[in-house]
Amino acid sequence: MLKRLLWLLIILSLIPAFFLVVKRIRAEGSQRTVTLVMDEQALATQAEYYGMTAFELGEHYRTLGLNGVAIYEETVSSFAAKDEIVMLFGSSLKSEALLNGLDVPDLPSDSLLLTELQPGSLGALINKVEPKPEELEFSNRDWYVFQGVNASRPVGPRRETIQEWSEAGWDIAYRPRSYPNMVNIGADYPPEAHYLIYHGLQVAGHPGELDDVVRVSQNYITGIIEGTPQEGMQEISQKIPTARVLSFNQDYINEKLSPQDLVDKYLLAANERGIRILYLRPYIETQQGDMLQNTDEMLTKLVATLEGEGYKIGPLPVLEFNYHPSPLLRALSSIGIIAALILLALLYPGIWGVLVALAVAALGLLAGKLDWDALALIAALSFPVLGYGYFSKRLINIGLATLISLAGVVLLAAVGSDQEAMMAIRPFAGVAATLVIPPALFLFHYALKYRRPAAWLTDFWQAPIQLGHVIIFMLGIAALGLIVLRRGNFPIIGASEAELALRQWLSGLFVRPRFKELIGHPLGVLGLANRDWPEWIRALLLTGGVISQATIMNSFSHYHTPLLISLQRTLIALIIGLIIGFVALPLVRLTIRLVRRWLASAPRPRQA
Repeated sequence: MLKRLLWLLIILSLIPAFFLVVKRIRAEGSQRTVTLVMDEQALATQAEYYGMTAFELGEHYRTLGLNGVAIYEETVSSFAAKDEIVMLFGSSLKSEALLNGLDVPDLPSDSLLLTELQPGSLGALINKVEPKPEELEFSNRDWYVFQGVNASRPVGPRRETIQEWSEAGWDIAYRPRSYPNMVNIGADYPPEAHYLIYHGLQVAGHPGELDDVVRVSQNYITGIIEGTPQEGMQEISQKIPTARVLSFNQDYINEKLSPQDLVDKYLLAANERGIRILYLRPYIETQQGDMLQNTDEMLTKLVATLEGEGYKIGPLPVLEFNYHPSPLLRALSSIGIIAALILLALLYPGIWGVLVALAVAALGLLAGKLDWDALALIAALSFPVLGYGYFSKRLINIGLATLISLAGVVLLAAVGSDQEAMMAIRPFAGVAATLVIPPALFLFHYALKYRRPAAWLTDFWQAPIQLGHVIIFMLGIAALGLIVLRRGNFPIIGASEAELALRQWLSGLFVRPRFKELIGHPLGVLGLANRDWPEWIRALLLTGGVISQATIMNSFSHYHTPLLISLQRTLIALIIGLIIGFVALPLVRLTIRLVRRWLASAPRPRQA
């Protein structure tokens, strides 16, 4: 009776969760515009090899479809290199005074002195530094004296550069730099820019001037760089227009990524992760061949592929991405997660169920704290176990197990999704545990179905060793370990060339399914369809099935991926996995019969 009530609570909690999921899908929208911006510094480096300016080379790439450029905030050293200012260290100025028979100024040798060559070129710097620099007159020029010799101080944009690109119609991303004790943040941001993509690991103005950042950012789209957490971004992201950015390290491009690799990665990011600013860098070394030809090829293929997928390339509209879920609906949805946790506890005999539930709840609180993230993690750890835990006797139950996981997905998305999570500013708490804990919980449950842990330990310690069992057991453990270790963007065991080719082929047909599901679902089919096999073998096979269910939950825990994309991936993986499983089932059974017949034909040893 209690179990039926808990299942009913899960079903009822799906009603408020459904409204939240629909709201999120609408918020994700169907925006199909992307912008291609190229790094101006890298562009200038490549242009030097061909005797061109960055702007001239950019105009060449514009004929291939490039529409934007990313221009960095200038520094003291870069301004000096462009003849906007003159830079001297205190020790150098003292030496010059001595050589020219002038009075030696009283200033530290490790100070930095700046004077303007172009009128007003230091105005932005003076306006935003605290404390203000001292002023010194030397050799009929006015100098500003800064403590320390750090020439990386940001000095604002170079107006001539901004105007040149803007007047030619380029979509401009401006890259402000962070520096300690800056004030008047954003006063020098160029109005011609469309995007702000902060350089480095901090938002300019962090931590004390973020209110200014929010105020000046309203007329720009601020880029959130995938895989690069920036201090201060979480505090401002819900108050300003934002878009997600994908870029790759210059050395990684030069050494590892072919033009086709870049095209595939950018397309995947646009399709499956909501990336709207594709931040490009040209090849500036020759490890992979001619720099210009490779960049031409990358751009040509990328533009053709994006347009073939229905994307428009151009300036992004300022979208009001505003997803703030109702706390009441989240609370009602969380009832289903609590019910799932209790059902998980009821899978285990006696005190073990209480201990398991407490451990899962503690892990949720440890990773997600007293927040919705804790409930989302509890859902991700509980639901994958319930399907195979309660329904593991018939082959058709693989569909029921998947439906239970999808119910968990709806509750996870309803409770855990908010604007910060969907922009990947706040990652899913405890994501690594979602692929490891559920299979471990299922194995523990399966073992306790037959005997207590002490009995298992005794039998294991005293069991006679048979080489065949050891080999099968090690193969099973290796397969499960392979599935678990192949997680994340940088797995311990990477994909083979054959698998990468298969992935690319699948991506060309539809949303690429995850390989853990393509392995786990067939293992689940074998475990459910062969009830006469030894239970320890079924336990390993069904655990593979649980891993596929855990992978479903893991896919939806990547909140930045649109829900409909994750759903497509899940259904495609289920269909392909079932096909593989049903094809493998008779082949495995035939192989077992043939092996048994071959082993039975072996002559028995003669009695002594």
